[in-house]
Amino acid sequence: MRTLLLALYLLLSWLVVPALAQTSQPSPDAVLLQAQQLEEKGNFPEAEKRYQQAIQLAGSSPLGAEANLRLAAMYMRKMDRFPDALKIYEDLVKQYRTGEIAAEATLRIGELYERWMEKTTDQKERNTYEQKALEHYRRLENQFRDTSAARGEGKQRLDALLQRIDRRNSSHPAYRFWDILVALTGRQPWLSYWVAILLFTLIVMALLTPLRLAWFRSMKEMKKLEPEIRRLRERYKGQELNEKIMELYKEHKVNPAAGCLPMLIQMPILIYLYYTIRMYEYQFSKGFFLWINPSLAERFPGIVGANLGQHDLPLLLLYAISLYVSQRLTPVSDPAQAEQMKMTSLFMTVFMLYMMYTWHFPSAFVLYWFISNVLMTAQQLRYMRPEPAPAQPAEPAAKEPEPVPTAAVSANPGKNHHTRKPRRRR
Repeated sequence: MRTLLLALYLLLSWLVVPALAQTSQPSPDAVLLQAQQLEEKGNFPEAEKRYQQAIQLAGSSPLGAEANLRLAAMYMRKMDRFPDALKIYEDLVKQYRTGEIAAEATLRIGELYERWMEKTTDQKERNTYEQKALEHYRRLENQFRDTSAARGEGKQRLDALLQRIDRRNSSHPAYRFWDILVALTGRQPWLSYWVAILLFTLIVMALLTPLRLAWFRSMKEMKKLEPEIRRLRERYKGQELNEKIMELYKEHKVNPAAGCLPMLIQMPILIYLYYTIRMYEYQFSKGFFLWINPSLAERFPGIVGANLGQHDLPLLLLYAISLYVSQRLTPVSDPAQAEQMKMTSLFMTVFMLYMMYTWHFPSAFVLYWFISNVLMTAQQLRYMRPEPAPAQPAEPAAKEPEPVPTAAVSANPGKNHHTRKPRRRR
C-alpha cells in the first residue's frame, strides 16, 4: 500500500511541478508591456533588459519581431545608439526578407540614417547618410510597394527627402540647364520632360557626330582591306602578321583605334548625365511618357513606372534590344573576330539589362540611352551603307566595213568578182 501511495505521489509531482514552474514564468506579452512602461518613464537600462527578456521568451514569433523593433527604436530615438539599432534592423530584414516586418525595418533604417545625418557636422558624412537614407526609401518603394509602410510613412519620408534635395540642387548649373529645357515646352507633364531628354540627346549627338563620322570612314576603309588581310593571314603568322597588318593600315592611312575615341568621350558624358538626372530626379517624377503614367502603373505594379523618375521594365527591354542591334551592326574589320563580337554583344546586353534592373535606374536615364541608340543606329546605317558599284563602260559597236571607192575598183578590174576570168577546163 505504501509503495502504491509513493508511486502516486511521484506521478503527481511529475505532472504538477513543471506546470507550476511554467505558470511562475512571466509571459512575453507581460514582459513587453513592462518594457514599454519603463521606456515611457525614462528608465532605459531596465527597459532594455525587459525588451531583451521578451525577445528571448518570444523567440522568432511576430511578438519577438515587435520586441526587436521597439528595442531598436529606443536605441535610435532616445539613446542615439545608431550602430546597435542598425544591426537589429538589418537582422530583421535578412530574417523576414518580405512582408510588413521587413518593410518596417527597411523604413526605420532610412529614418536612422536621417537622424544620424542630423547628429554629425561633417559634410561628407552628411551626404553619405543622406544617400543611404534615400537608397533605403527607394528600396522600400520598389521591393515592398504593397505594404502599409511603403504606402504610408515611407512615401511621405521619400517625398520630403527628395524635396529637400531638390531645393538644395536648384542652384546647380546642371539643374538649371535641365530646367531650361523643360521650360521650353511649358512644363507640361505629358510633353515637356521627355522632350527635354530628346533635346539633350540631340545636343550630345551633334557634339559627337564628327568623331563618329571619322570612325565610320575608318571602318569603311578597313572593310575594303579585308581581302588583303586574308591574304596576309595565309602567308604570315604571329608577330610578323601583326606587323604586316599595321603596315597595311599605315599605307592606306587607316586607324584601327578610331572607334575608341568616341566611346572614351561618351563615357564621361553618360556618367555626368546620370548624375544630373539624379540631381533633377524630383522634377522628373512630374513627367510622363506614353505608357509611363500613374494609371498604368496601378494596373501593372512593379512593371510599369508611374513617372520618369521611377523604374520601368518595358522601356528597359526596348533599350536592351536597341543596344544589341546597334552593337551587331558595328562593322568588324577582322573577319576572324566576327563570332567573338557576336558573343560580346550578347554579353554586354545581358549585363546592362541586369545592372539597370537591379539598380532600378530611373526611366529618364534609360530613355536617353534608348533614343541615343536609335539615332546612332540610324546614323550608322546611313553612313555605312555600301557604295554602289561603278557602271561598266558599254562595249563599242562593231565597225561596218568601209565601202570600196569606185575609182579603186575601176583601177583594179582583176580584183572585181564581176570581171574575173573563167577558169580553163582541162
